Amino acid sequence: MSSCIVYHPMTTDIPLISEKNDLRIDAGISLVPSANATVSYGLTDKLAIQGFGSIGADDRYYFQAATGLYKNKEYSKVFELYGGFGYGYGNAYKDVNPGNLLGDYQLYFGQANFGKISSNSSNFETGFVIKAGYLHSNLTDRNYYGWTSETGPFKTYHDESILLEPVGFIRFGGHRLKIIVKLGGTLMYKFTNTDRNLPYSYLNLGIGLNYRF
Repeated sequence: MSSCIVYHPMTTDIPLISEKNDLRIDAGISLVPSANATVSYGLTDKLAIQGFGSIGADDRYYFQAATGLYKNKEYSKVFELYGGFGYGYGNAYKDVNPGNLLGDYQLYFGQANFGKISSNSSNFETGFVIKAGYLHSNLTDRNYYGWTSETGPFKTYHDESILLEPVGFIRFGGHRLKIIVKLGGTLMYKFTNTDRNLPYSYLNLGIGLNYRF
C-alpha cells in the first residue's frame, strides 16, 4: 500500500493540553509504514505549541509545526484550536507502466480537538479532531500517468487541493505513560489538473506510547 501513495492520514498526537507547562511526548508506528513522533507543550495557560515528524517507506517524510489555544473545561474535558504548516515528500509507484509520481508538498491547516483527559478516578483518555487544510503539491510524472520516455524530460504538476482529516484516539495505561491507538482518515478534493489524480490513502491506523510530564 505504501508504494502506491504520495500522501496518507497523519497520526499526529491529539495532546489535549490542560495547563501551563503541560508537556506530552508521543511516539509510534502506523499501518501505512512509518514511524512518527509528536511533542506538545502548554506555553501559557491558554497557548500551546506542537511539533510532529513522520518518516516512512519509499523515502516518504512529513514534518509540521502548529500553535493554538486550549481550554480545560469541567469534568476533565479539553477543547483545542490549532493552526499550522506542514511540509512533506512522497513517491508513488505504479507497476503497470511502470512509473513513479514523486515530489514535495506544503500543507496549511487548521484543526479543532476535543476530548476527555485522565482524572483522579480514571486514566482512560479519548478524543477526536477535525483537520482541514490547503495542499500545494509539486509532483513529477516519471511515466506514472502514462509512458513518456525512459530519460525524460518529465512533466511536473503544480497542483492545489483541499483536504479534510478526521482522527479519533484512545489512550489507556498508567497515570503518565499510556498506550495510544489512533484511527485517521483523509478526503481530498483536487481542483487543478483534475484528470490527474493525486494518489493517497483514505485510512491509517497508528499505535504508540504517550508520556505526560
